[in-house]
Amino acid sequence: MIEIDQFVKAVCNKIPQGLTFQPSDTNLIEYFQETKKADEEEETQLELKETEKQEPTPINPKYPIDSEVIAIDTTNFTLGNIPDGLVGAVRASIITKPPGKTNHRLEKYGPYMAAITNQNKETIFKNTFRSIFGKENESTPPDCYKTLDRIRSWLERYLQKGTAKNRKNSLILLDGSLIAGFVGDPTFILRGILSDAAANGNTIAAISKSTGLTLKGTMHNILSLLDGIQGPCYISDIKKHITQNPSRYLGEVYVAKLTTLGEPFRVDIPKDSPLTHDEVFAQIAGLAGDYGYPEELKLAHMTCVLSSIEILELQAAAIALHGLSMKEELRPKIFPL
Repeated sequence: MIEIDQFVKAVCNKIPQGLTFQPSDTNLIEYFQETKKADEEEETQLELKETEKQEPTPINPKYPIDSEVIAIDTTNFTLGNIPDGLVGAVRASIITKPPGKTNHRLEKYGPYMAAITNQNKETIFKNTFRSIFGKENESTPPDCYKTLDRIRSWLERYLQKGTAKNRKNSLILLDGSLIAGFVGDPTFILRGILSDAAANGNTIAAISKSTGLTLKGTMHNILSLLDGIQGPCYISDIKKHITQNPSRYLGEVYVAKLTTLGEPFRVDIPKDSPLTHDEVFAQIAGLAGDYGYPEELKLAHMTCVLSSIEILELQAAAIALHGLSMKEELRPKIFPL
């Protein structure tokens, strides 16, 4: 397990007793509540025309039986609103497939509960960043909802760095992309992760189900480059067509289908990867399950996302821990019929 005591100390704070609490709606029919990570990548047009599309490169899937495979994912959920803020929860999962085996091991972190208000968000924002990166963050924190997502994002980066630093000769799968240079995700963090990975012979592949990269002219998403094409295959050389802040992209950018009838994904791989990029695609295609998504990343997501029952339990825990009182629903008073 990666040591995160300082993170927990910075995030899990106390607030004044007796505040009103309005729980977020929880649909018990849905076992998992839908959550979505905030994406800081802006819409970016590529200087690439439809007529310039290249022929896809075939992928020859190969299950990495002899390799250690690690997948990391995080989630956050707003449990409910309090005056001037919210109470939220953050959780992370690391899935490991040991070398020579097909079973998986789970490391679960959290859920950690955070009460974030307009009054304390700057303290939480700065203390959390300092506790896990050892540096000061002088930027102004966003609203409470985005602050909660920043906390989740920093935990995810911290676990990625700990994994890259402590494991050797592994294939590390990340949810998302290898883009940095934003206020909430400074470049030095991701560069450090990639440097630690390379020093330990680890190969990183970041896989995203969506992207802000679009084709100039048609404005179609780059995932459309594989429309009508059956995989497994990939299209490369996408990064060289990015003219807006290209230095933020710390890996080569691909569009890939990992199974014959699978969905297209954006895949980012560091240029100086220990494995050739063809070998990386062969391995992640060998791991692909339903819809062409790697099983390890699927398991990481499924084990970190909060179920409906867990959300109800956390809402009850928030009320007890912070001495909250349930807020009476206002709508029936205004609209009695």
